[in-house]
Amino acid sequence: MTPLLSGDHDTIHLFALELPEDELWSFVTEDPETGEFALRDALGVESLDESQVEGAVTEDLHGIGLSGFLTEGIGVDEALISDDRARIDALSGGVVIVKGGAFASSDIALHSRPPLRHVGTYRLPDAPSTLEQLTSESARRTGGETAEPVAASPQSNRLTRRLIVAIVVLIVLGLLVGVLA
Repeated sequence: MTPLLSGDHDTIHLFALELPEDELWSFVTEDPETGEFALRDALGVESLDESQVEGAVTEDLHGIGLSGFLTEGIGVDEALISDDRARIDALSGGVVIVKGGAFASSDIALHSRPPLRHVGTYRLPDAPSTLEQLTSESARRTGGETAEPVAASPQSNRLTRRLIVAIVVLIVLGLLVGVLA
């Protein structure tokens, strides 16, 4: 049997949770006072990013169903769950969805222990490429072409010097007034 690995950021693990529904939320969240985290322990991992975990009660997914929640809500590729759709939608009670980003790396072995039961592992589709041909003048330049630097005009150089002298004079005057006061 191939071990279940955490997978990369685009991996989605679905688990059935065999606990009463009222225990779902305490199972999928870390206790801030004690640090106990039942889901982390049931997966057999040292760390788990709670923000990458979702719990749901299948009966609360009216109209959309669990398979719809996975595809429309989470973004799992429809084609990847087509073979499992009937089995996924037949689940009842609590389920836990753990994204690959919940783990410290992509090669962590997961050991789902009761009350968790692994249902399936799916992938998010690759993001579509949005590269389009750039049409601006600067995008058309090729090779080592670079714009020539713009030289400062003699007038702006004089203005800069005058401002520096004025600032220095103000500082000196301020020091003199402070010493004389």
